Amino acid sequence: MILRRAKVVTLLASALVILTLVAPGCAPSEAEYPNKAITLVCPWGAGGGTDRISRYLADKMSIELDQPVAVINKTGGNGAVGHNAGALATPDGYTICISTWELSILRHMGWSDIAYDTVRGVALLNKDAAGLLVHPDDAAANGWKDASDWITYVKNNPGLQASGTGTGGVWHVALLGMLAAAGVGPDAVEWLPSKGAAEGITWLLGQHIDAVTCSIVEAGPQIEAGTLVPLATMSAERMAAFPDIPTLMEAGIDWELGAWRGITVPKDTPDEVVDTLHTAIKTILDSKDWQDWMSDQGFGQLYLDSAGFDTFMAEDYEAAERLLKAGGLI
Repeated sequence: MILRRAKVVTLLASALVILTLVAPGCAPSEAEYPNKAITLVCPWGAGGGTDRISRYLADKMSIELDQPVAVINKTGGNGAVGHNAGALATPDGYTICISTWELSILRHMGWSDIAYDTVRGVALLNKDAAGLLVHPDDAAANGWKDASDWITYVKNNPGLQASGTGTGGVWHVALLGMLAAAGVGPDAVEWLPSKGAAEGITWLLGQHIDAVTCSIVEAGPQIEAGTLVPLATMSAERMAAFPDIPTLMEAGIDWELGAWRGITVPKDTPDEVVDTLHTAIKTILDSKDWQDWMSDQGFGQLYLDSAGFDTFMAEDYEAAERLLKAGGLI
């Protein structure tokens, strides 16, 4: 009799468990995000400023989110390949992207249909001023001591070659704006598109080109080693990390431009996923480790939350159109 009752109790308990699992409204909730590895897409090549920030951030996010965050470089198409991979991914938070200024020009240039309105901002991370760099041998041979010397040479000897990113990319626009501000036409310097600043710097080190425009930070190691010479920074004031580099303004050229980087996700990514990512990133950005590393590397630090970043990207999209038209690119 006791055995019979035990069997009945066991059967009833099993039935209750089954009912709990299948009854409407009683299904167990899905595992909280994130519960697997996250891919951080970098649209630019290894070794450049965007790649360096991506990898440092990914390491910190892995700790905050308790899941691996792996950086994947998807280069090509002047940034379109990587930005497409980020914007068109499944909107579940497991593929995120470190977007750059080029997101604002892809649609304008006809390289992609994506733009600010096909992604959601998670957080803006930084903004860096452009710089003009040359090889020390060329600087010595041609008497290039600052940007005004280089501009004067270009006026008298059109045809120099420069690089730093793809055609129409932020560093190309930086060059076009500088030339325009100095009264020089856009055809005076030939732009050779590259996968990013790292590749352009390599070409310049080998003296295959005559100049690079990119963020001063990206060329920081070469500047410190004396293997590249910075003629100017395109910032309103001299950079704290590189106080010896004059601004274009000091050379009499009224032009400044910087590039931004921020984390984005596909447009339909749920609010709770964006909030989780933002919380982790904000914790990192507020940490002394992050701030010291960014400062030591010479990167600028500029933060905006998700909503602020969305507004920023929409405004930058309109500003980029004006710059591209002024440069004769569209």
